[in-house]
Amino acid sequence: MKRRIALAAALVTLLPLAALRAQPAPREPARLAAERVPTSLAPEAFRLRRERLMKQLGPGVAVLYSKGEEDRDGFKSDPSFYYLTGVDEEGAILVLAPGERVYREVLLLRSVDPEAERWVGLRGLIGDSLRRALGFDAIQRLSALDAVLLRDLAHQPTLHMIAGPVATGAPLPPESDLYTKLQARNPGLAVRNFQGAIAAMRQVKEPAELARMEKAIAVTIAAQRAAARAIRAGAEENWVAGLIDLEYRRGGVTRPAFPSIVGSGLNSCILHYPSHDHTIEDGALVVVDIGAEYDHYAADITRTYPASGRFTPEQRAIYELVLRVQNACIERVKPGAFYEDIHRLAEQMFREAGYRDDFIHGLGHWVGLEVHDAGDRGRALEPGMVLTIEPGLYLISRKLGVRIEDEVLVTKNGHRLLTEALPRNPDDIERMMRGE
Repeated sequence: MKRRIALAAALVTLLPLAALRAQPAPREPARLAAERVPTSLAPEAFRLRRERLMKQLGPGVAVLYSKGEEDRDGFKSDPSFYYLTGVDEEGAILVLAPGERVYREVLLLRSVDPEAERWVGLRGLIGDSLRRALGFDAIQRLSALDAVLLRDLAHQPTLHMIAGPVATGAPLPPESDLYTKLQARNPGLAVRNFQGAIAAMRQVKEPAELARMEKAIAVTIAAQRAAARAIRAGAEENWVAGLIDLEYRRGGVTRPAFPSIVGSGLNSCILHYPSHDHTIEDGALVVVDIGAEYDHYAADITRTYPASGRFTPEQRAIYELVLRVQNACIERVKPGAFYEDIHRLAEQMFREAGYRDDFIHGLGHWVGLEVHDAGDRGRALEPGMVLTIEPGLYLISRKLGVRIEDEVLVTKNGHRLLTEALPRNPDDIERMMRGE
């Protein structure tokens, strides 16, 4: 909490009072769609996910570690671990044993450390109140892991690998090390591969997940509007990024889904431009690629703005081409379609316009617990999937980059543009920059 308060205070000190007064009041309608979303899912939602997974696994034992990371907003658990448990605690372990009669799932947590908790906050003691809060009948400390595994493996001597695939150059996950040691000490243990099971579940969003994503989108739209009003020749990229962060805090989001991208001029051609250390020049285009996170669920929206408030004829021509491609691709989003085919349509349209070599990235990605969420691009689209459609052109010699990114929900009869409340038409972009 102290870290968050300090960050907010630091942002406010960056903003001159006169400029803060000059900012128009936030447009509340952009937030109303998901305004009343609870700040966390009920334990029952996570229990049902574990039940669905165990039905796929069958008899055997699966182990999943909370492999998260610490950032300026605190510890964030591995998305798949959180998806199954709702637990954001470093070092936690989930053991699933679908063949057991009574205790088919066990959550193991670190021991309580009173000295450490005086610095980082109190943690719950194991008891019925903690069991109810987390939705687990069996919660133990990490020291019990060996005993839990030996008990479960005695009844069902198979290990299920549910941790996600790992690249050849990446370190082995703790699950792999644990399984290797168990096999060495218990000859005959088999390992079955279910590494894609959790990703496949995560790819189709539940209604409660969509509500959180729409809340994150609403706050991101408010931040895009704030950026649009602030962008002008002479403004600092960092100033715009600071306003975006302030709007996130104002909207009550958990944290940014990823570091904001505010790139002007030549920087608009750098896809993941990180610096924000340039002054916006007159006549430049500014790419703003941002996303808030609400209760672990991400948003991702990109808009391109003219620093002068009006697109030049050249800029408008490129912008309208990118918009035509985006609209054509969005129209292809429906059940049974394939992402790869939609991507190829974008390639074809840019090739016919003479700009294929300037389209240098994928057309989009899944969104959910991660901004680039788990999922298989070779899987046919199904209702409940959410993906971005984000064509872009990057003309380095002209210092001209344009990207337009929106989130699309696959529905039973087609699709719904989740980010529709934020203008995309160039005339509407110019009006938004004027605060209209």
